Amino acid sequence: MSWRKWVVGLGVLVLLVAFGMPVVAQERMENISAPGTPLPQPRVIKGQPHVAYVVVDLSSESCQRDWLQAQLEHKRRGWKLTAVTDANTPDKERNAMQVLIDKNVDAIVITYWIMEPLRDLIIQARKKGIGVYCVDTELKPGVLVDTTQPNGVVGATMAYYIIDHLEGRGNVAVLNYQGHILRQRCYAARALFESKIDWPALSMVAWQDLSVPGYEKHSYDITASWLLKYGKKLNAIFAGWDIPGVFAAKAALAGGYTRKDLIITGIDGGSLAYDMIRSGSPFTATMSQPFEEYVYNTYEVVKNMQVDGKGIGEKGCMVPNHRNVYSVPVLTTPENLPPIGTNIHEVFKATYYDTSKKDAWYMYGDAYKITHELVTK
Repeated sequence: MSWRKWVVGLGVLVLLVAFGMPVVAQERMENISAPGTPLPQPRVIKGQPHVAYVVVDLSSESCQRDWLQAQLEHKRRGWKLTAVTDANTPDKERNAMQVLIDKNVDAIVITYWIMEPLRDLIIQARKKGIGVYCVDTELKPGVLVDTTQPNGVVGATMAYYIIDHLEGRGNVAVLNYQGHILRQRCYAARALFESKIDWPALSMVAWQDLSVPGYEKHSYDITASWLLKYGKKLNAIFAGWDIPGVFAAKAALAGGYTRKDLIITGIDGGSLAYDMIRSGSPFTATMSQPFEEYVYNTYEVVKNMQVDGKGIGEKGCMVPNHRNVYSVPVLTTPENLPPIGTNIHEVFKATYYDTSKKDAWYMYGDAYKITHELVTK
């Protein structure tokens, strides 16, 4: 069995175990309803539901891919759509959320909004019977589901890639962001990097929580400072997501470092990451996230709960009690890099993509194509 198949198998095994695990944390127990106040199940719609799809903006490829899939889902299902694609500050998010609640849409699908400031509005929506769902964002009280990947498993998988590449010896640094579930990737990686019993010759020499917004410059500047401090004794940088890794690679290139001196990894996948890998830069590997599958799963949950009338905990509901629906990412390296122009679903042949299934959701409409997006400035 190849190591890639083993990684996919490990991820699937973890997901199967996770689906059966009881929920024990108090915060998780309270997430289904407002603390002390049971919330009604979201309303069941006779006919076509009115679903609001909201995203922070469309500046990143992941957001573009999510938005394209959301449009395909609405077209395929015939559902009414209200879209918000430019709420890129907490104030704009709150204003948009309040407008959607006042409009009394049937469901709100949230992608990458900052969730903490929305706690009261999520409860307000749920009390009106509006379903609130997240795509790769965060569970807060009242959110019915988050469709994502098992982020700790993903971080550990990438950490093993780095450790194996370094043959268990050298110095590693981590770029983290504390304000999103991606932090779980970094925590899992740190646990492995600091395991002296297993890798006594490996050291995690630096950890940086990045500023958001402004993480691009922060990633570049902190990497430049690390390289001044450690020089070629710094062997790898683990970035919690792709863009910090890209800017870390730019700083390394500016300092004259090559992939032979330093490897940098990310997590997300897509045209920019693939271009950076393809160019031979220190950015060497990424975990490709199945963003389209996240969106599809979210819309299936909306159908399951608000068209079919299934409630969490009831027979036939696809949402487990822990309210995470997981998908499996794919480790992407120079060895399995997809070419420019590839249908994005081709990246996921080891997980969900099966061209023999002509009626599958990923066969509907024109899928996102991998483009040439190498950042040179």
